[in-house]
Amino acid sequence: MRVQWREWGEEAFREAREQDKLILLSISASWCHWCHVMDRGIPGDPVHTGTYSDPEIAEIINTHFIPIRVDTDRRPDINARYNMGGWPTTAFLTPEGEILFGASYIPPEQMRQILQQILQYYRSNREEIQRKLQEITRRREELARPVARAGAKLSRLIILNLLELIARAYDPLYGGFGKAPKFPQPEVNLLLIVEYVQSGRQNAKLADMVQHTLRTMADSGLYDQVEGGWFRYSTTRDWSIPHFEKMLEDHARLIPVYLYASEVLRDERLKEAAIKGLEYVKRTLYEPELGVFWGSQEADEEYYALSLKERMMRPPPAVDRTIYTNWNAQMALALLISADMLGDAQLREMAIRNLDSVWALAFDPSTGALYHYVDIQKKGALKLLGDQVHYARAALAVFQRTGERRFLERAIKLRLCLESSLADWEGGGFYDRPEEPQAIGALRIRQKPLEENAFAAELYLTFHELTGDQKAREIAERTLLAFEREYMKYGFNAAIYGLAVHRAIAERAHIYVVGPMEEAATQSLLAAAWHGDPFTRTVVPLDPKSDMQTIQAYGFYTDEFPVAYVCKGNRCLFPARSPEELEERISEIA
Repeated sequence: MRVQWREWGEEAFREAREQDKLILLSISASWCHWCHVMDRGIPGDPVHTGTYSDPEIAEIINTHFIPIRVDTDRRPDINARYNMGGWPTTAFLTPEGEILFGASYIPPEQMRQILQQILQYYRSNREEIQRKLQEITRRREELARPVARAGAKLSRLIILNLLELIARAYDPLYGGFGKAPKFPQPEVNLLLIVEYVQSGRQNAKLADMVQHTLRTMADSGLYDQVEGGWFRYSTTRDWSIPHFEKMLEDHARLIPVYLYASEVLRDERLKEAAIKGLEYVKRTLYEPELGVFWGSQEADEEYYALSLKERMMRPPPAVDRTIYTNWNAQMALALLISADMLGDAQLREMAIRNLDSVWALAFDPSTGALYHYVDIQKKGALKLLGDQVHYARAALAVFQRTGERRFLERAIKLRLCLESSLADWEGGGFYDRPEEPQAIGALRIRQKPLEENAFAAELYLTFHELTGDQKAREIAERTLLAFEREYMKYGFNAAIYGLAVHRAIAERAHIYVVGPMEEAATQSLLAAAWHGDPFTRTVVPLDPKSDMQTIQAYGFYTDEFPVAYVCKGNRCLFPARSPEELEERISEIA
């Protein structure tokens, strides 16, 4: 007998209510090793037998529970509300979707006991359960909706507080932050590099933390020394024993950080690791016929212990052939930054093709929003915050590098979706999913995730810098201020918030490239505008055919194109008419 898993949906929950049965919610992932162990065990290992493949357990679950299986990558909104500390997540819910008990991996013998105990508890303690759940719901509503405080201001103190938390969490022996298990923390390292550059490269401690961390990760078991690429995290402090899954999202975030650190710190080893990681992504996770990236590659400890020759003799770990909008958009942005840093125009073209493909596959014209995932059979999870934000960020990045207006127009469409369906106009910031009064269980309470709101704030700051839209600037500030009392609770994991605050308060270089966008000379100036440091500047393409009013309003010359102006604050340097002159101006204003 097998567990008869249902999809998350009203039908399963209605059956639970009508039959007064508890729900067994399993949150799993295609790359999750212990999820597979819980499903089918480890062949030849008498200790780790499959929990759900045990006929007795399966019969109890099918008879007395409504079993629901959710893929965490496909439904991050469900995972955000029900995860019990890792994957697999095993949660027992009331028929209304409230959590009674939860754990992660549960072996067979323990599962038999838990199933009986949870059934007995549910049957015997209805009043107590109802009272506790009402209190939990009330507290969850309070915590889910941070709001901007009247009179609060963004200040450098926020960044200094985070730098102090990061310094306290730093491991001087092995690099990295926090104790085992250890994650790569790309945004922590990026904040340190940005701050190091901001300090005029005077604060050597920041550079040392980044260099030691990134080098140690690249030279350790966290990095696949044979095929390239980073595993998801290390179970040990010294990075020696990783969990062997490889995630598209991790590579999208780590590759730019390694390239930027290599440039700033003049460290070729970091550049080598980034290039090899990029080659892994293109070789294993890229689908050239569709122009999209797959989500992840499964963990296989035995495979990754082999040499290159030995690996070629056996099939590689399976790849999740699902297209995730947010991860593809992040990878496209990583490709654009890599193209800047490596001078590789093919990477930029790959990014553009990827964004065009994802738009064609995932955009829903009737709602003006993107689906979260697409596979051969279906599309799912419409209007989630992360997908709209990350695609819009990548689209504006393409516009800044090419002047292609269709990407600006797409970002504007997604902005309309954000403001009509996800914005909290009263408290500031954005909810992770649209309001849905009939939503199931904890989905009824919308959340404001700090990370995605920080990315949203950066998006709106870019809108402001490109168009001068003051409303966009106000939305960005209100979004950040909604977490001004909350960010310290996240510890060093709030580094992405620190990056967004830095972006909001730091004086940023603006490079205006004026000229016909179809001309090669204009494109050469756009390319030169991104050389060296893609994290501290905004490039504004202005085409005389469509932007003459803006060009005149800025007071730029209109007699000869193309031309580029480098500005910071109220200061603009003498115009540059060649890539060489532009790079000189950028160096001067930096």
